[in-house]
Amino acid sequence: MTDRLTTRIGTLTLPNPVICGSGEPVMTESGIRAALNAGAAGAIAKSVNENPAGGQQLDRADYAWLGDSLFNRSGLSQRDTAAWFAAIAAIDRDAAREQKFVAASIVYGSAEGAIAIASMARSAGLRVFELNVGAPHASEATPGAIVQETDPVRLRDLVANVRAVTQDMQLWVKLTGLSSNLPALALAAKEGGADSVCMMGRFMALVPDLDTLAPLLGTSAAYGGGWALPIVCRFLALSRKAVGSDFPLMGTNGVRGGHDAARMALAGASAVEMLSLVMHEGFAGLTRSIAELDAFLAERRLTFAELIGRAADALTPYGAQPETPGRWKDFVPPETLTKV
Repeated sequence: MTDRLTTRIGTLTLPNPVICGSGEPVMTESGIRAALNAGAAGAIAKSVNENPAGGQQLDRADYAWLGDSLFNRSGLSQRDTAAWFAAIAAIDRDAAREQKFVAASIVYGSAEGAIAIASMARSAGLRVFELNVGAPHASEATPGAIVQETDPVRLRDLVANVRAVTQDMQLWVKLTGLSSNLPALALAAKEGGADSVCMMGRFMALVPDLDTLAPLLGTSAAYGGGWALPIVCRFLALSRKAVGSDFPLMGTNGVRGGHDAARMALAGASAVEMLSLVMHEGFAGLTRSIAELDAFLAERRLTFAELIGRAADALTPYGAQPETPGRWKDFVPPETLTKV
């Protein structure tokens, strides 16, 4: 790989923009090392929180594939938080030699819990802390186990309080997909002191099973896939306009290869988090995606940095588009145009 893949998130310069997102594949030290060995610039370790109910939910987790789309309910790490952070901090120290990283992650249950766990991450020596305020499972989990934040004022205050205890760490905020207010949330996170914002979490869905005539997995569950990428790209572009081009955004949900990573970059992402891809095809999916992105850039004699925001900055409203009278006729059945 070459320097054309290099990107920056806050004070971190990364060898490429592909990050393994938080989830079951990186619930162990060996999984995290496998993600880094596959070429990922970093890994967001499986999330924790302060409420035991979050970890207990993992025992009720279940998963189904709908094509390349993951439909699942999940839970949080059951590891002791201090021990888990010590373990991943050791890997982070090794990763730093290659300009890579391992991040701590919390799907928070309360503001107090987020502050306490962020303090633990800093004490462990970790360099990056991801505050996930957008877990889609919040509405279905045991009350109080996890929280989803959709109010910009509350989010700004929460981020500011976590910022106060993370100090010199990188603080990244992951937003929900269950809100149309993402640009305002991104701006609130920036104003609270975040170094970057990642968008967006998956959606909650219900899939009736035609064999059993019951809900698939028995519940509503989180749903994401390649189909979500255009939705994420739109919100990246709108958020870039809200926060400014100098504030790094990250994209997640729908990235299935290097070309998708390029699309998210064009929409404003400085990096992408991939997780369902790894669950679908293994850590080799990260290697493939990085190689695809590198080939795309080499063919066009571009760097990744030169992609960031180009489509977002060219976005124009409906009223600015050229007139094409009768264009609609190309997209209807011939009977629609038959003279009576």
